[in-house]
Amino acid sequence: MSQHIKQLGSNKTLLLLGSVEVLYSYSTPIAARLADGSFISSKNYYQNGTTKTSQKHITQTLNYWCLEYGLTLDQLGSGARLVDQQDIEDLIPLHLLK
Repeated sequence: MSQHIKQLGSNKTLLLLGSVEVLYSYSTPIAARLADGSFISSKNYYQNGTTKTSQKHITQTLNYWCLEYGLTLDQLGSGARLVDQQDIEDLIPLHLLK
């Protein structure tokens, strides 16, 4: 699996894992674009009161993905599907989490 890092902005990074892209806000993975083209984000940030910065990073990255993949915002529906933080972390190969 090919792995690359793409800096999207200050403290906002994409980890590119083949056909999966994981968004990091600072050092925490908080959202992803899956191989099937769907989007997920961590519900833990919403349950615990998301930080303004993390929410901003998610919104900006959803917009970036729309531009990158030729989608319109209405094609996102309600945005990213909310999942448990562990579901996002499980996308990342174990050796990269150390």
